[in-house]
Amino acid sequence: MIRKAKPCDTPKIAELCYIIWSELDIQMVEDIDKSRLLKIMEQSMIDVHYRGHYSNTWVYEIEGEVAGCLIAYPGDKEIALEQAWLDMDLDDDIRAYGTPMPMKEANDDEWYIETVATFPQYRGRGVATQLVQHVIETYSDKKWSLNCDVHNDGAFYVYKKIGFQIVSEFDLYGHMHYHMILPISDKNQ
Repeated sequence: MIRKAKPCDTPKIAELCYIIWSELDIQMVEDIDKSRLLKIMEQSMIDVHYRGHYSNTWVYEIEGEVAGCLIAYPGDKEIALEQAWLDMDLDDDIRAYGTPMPMKEANDDEWYIETVATFPQYRGRGVATQLVQHVIETYSDKKWSLNCDVHNDGAFYVYKKIGFQIVSEFDLYGHMHYHMILPISDKNQ
């Protein structure tokens, strides 16, 4: 079942985002104790309107458990959403990092799928595919985009199958990514 996230989902969403942040080599992940960072990530999903706020998140449940999540928002709101991190009450050592993901990842005219993540034990069941299809069908009037690591063949295959097309390549935190757009004509397939 796919549904909008609730505040009670934030521990699982934080764990999924932590996986993504680890893959992107976000400096806070390298330097800050995992349990401490997870607590702050959860806080950012409820206390301030950070990019990972539960209102920007959908979850996929299997037998009552969060199996995966998708985070999406308007590209023109990305910078303000990221800056909300600094509105939290942060310890000085955390605040010194600034925001976790300061790079602009989406164009202003896009609705950006920032995160699609599935817990390892639920992979191979179509969780990510169904989450992406759900948001693009529910909000079919939006221009959708996402970024895919050039070495993530599985995700690339899924996004191409859905209809996303590469429009550019760029370095995102030291990892090359394809910036992909879903053409308007592909949304109704």
